[in-house]
Amino acid sequence: MSKIKSLASQTAVYGISSILGRLLNYALVPIHTDLFPPKEMGIVTGLYVHTGLLLVVYTFGMETSFFRFASKDNKDEVYNSTSTFIIILSTILSALIYFYAEPLATLAGYPTASTYVGWLAIILWIDALTAIPFARLRLENKARIFAIARMSNIIINVGLQVFFLYAIPYIIKNEYPGHEWLSSVYPDLGIGYIFLANLVASLLLIPILWKWLAKIRFRLDWNRFKPLFIYALPIFVTGVAGMFNEQLDKILIEHFLPDGFYDDMDSTQALGVYGQTFKLSIFMMLAIQAFRYAGEPFFFSNAKDKKAPELFAKVMHYFVLLSLLIFLLVSINVNFIGFIFLRDGAYRMALYIVPILLLGKLFYGIYMNLSIWFKLTDETIYGTYFSIIGAIVTVIGNILLLPYIGFIGCAITSVLCYLTMTVICYRIGNKKYPIPYNFRILTVYILLACIIAAGSQLVKLENFYWDTAARLILSLVIVALVYFKEKPQLTKK
Repeated sequence: MSKIKSLASQTAVYGISSILGRLLNYALVPIHTDLFPPKEMGIVTGLYVHTGLLLVVYTFGMETSFFRFASKDNKDEVYNSTSTFIIILSTILSALIYFYAEPLATLAGYPTASTYVGWLAIILWIDALTAIPFARLRLENKARIFAIARMSNIIINVGLQVFFLYAIPYIIKNEYPGHEWLSSVYPDLGIGYIFLANLVASLLLIPILWKWLAKIRFRLDWNRFKPLFIYALPIFVTGVAGMFNEQLDKILIEHFLPDGFYDDMDSTQALGVYGQTFKLSIFMMLAIQAFRYAGEPFFFSNAKDKKAPELFAKVMHYFVLLSLLIFLLVSINVNFIGFIFLRDGAYRMALYIVPILLLGKLFYGIYMNLSIWFKLTDETIYGTYFSIIGAIVTVIGNILLLPYIGFIGCAITSVLCYLTMTVICYRIGNKKYPIPYNFRILTVYILLACIIAAGSQLVKLENFYWDTAARLILSLVIVALVYFKEKPQLTKK
């Protein structure tokens, strides 16, 4: 249990920073949905979807490769090799995107956004540059430094957006001292300030991480790098397929959702609504991201322990419990959460899909836990197979369902994708690297949580405030029941 507590401690540090950072970042959602119509937020969503896909290409699976080989080879050599490769690859890609920003923006369907595409090319380069230094912080258990760097980046980004979008216009409007000068130099960039703030925050990551960036030595010996590349290649393919599973629905909405499917909205406006609603599933992704930051080095460092399978099974048990709590708390209170964050009522029309999206993320988190078997056995090609299967389900599901049932088709496809990957990964992993997961009881918990979440959507009080109070009380009761049910095991030495 001490190792579980150690993992929990590391996860807590990553989790707190992720939660605080994401909440700060999520505080921008009310600002964006208040200032910009769905059409403009559709452009923001679309560009960031493409950025997310490209970042997988930029990092090329080298983070996981670094964890694997740094734990058994010369850490500095592995650090230099993986960093050098990423620097070369990202520099070439960003240069191409920057100099061909205009035709690429037109190709993506946003011909007026070429400037933002150029800025995103620089942001991608910096994200790739800092990927291995961040991985080294995780490997060396420097969770606090990692958290400070991540938090600084988010605080700067959020602070600049508030400054650009609210503070300066407020000063100009109310004619405070200096308003004339600000009026003359303050360009009307609109959504461009979202990208500009991101760019400045990314640039400031370089001095924050300079100590670790300065340790990089530009070396790429093919004989040393070859095993890292071979190990990373299937992880890269897996990452691309995984990002397709995560982001393809947003790309397909603009191509397969008929204009007018939802009243008075074209496909780009619908993408803006879906993109902001999708962000409510961020609460589940917080748990998964925090766990992944702490979990990968934890699994690799404990792989040789004779009791590793039992340890990993306990990790799965508590991860699913935490994820189910998040699933229930958000699903039960989704209308209240939507009221707080989605300021324009036009963005709240799709709140009914949030519990389904959360369920899909839950299965994704389970899959992430299960996937450790092919990473530990160096059979990462299986991750590629599973992700490709998931991508096929994603494509077919969205194409078949999206034109006929809209947003809910995307959400259902997400559940089917990750459930399929989870089942196949478990069945094969149980033969290759047996771990005594207690899925019998976990399945009961998942079904019970789904019933409660569905019931909470069907039963509503007419008065919004009484309904919200009742749901908050129900949430506290559920948390108390889970705590007292699991307390004996949590306190067991």
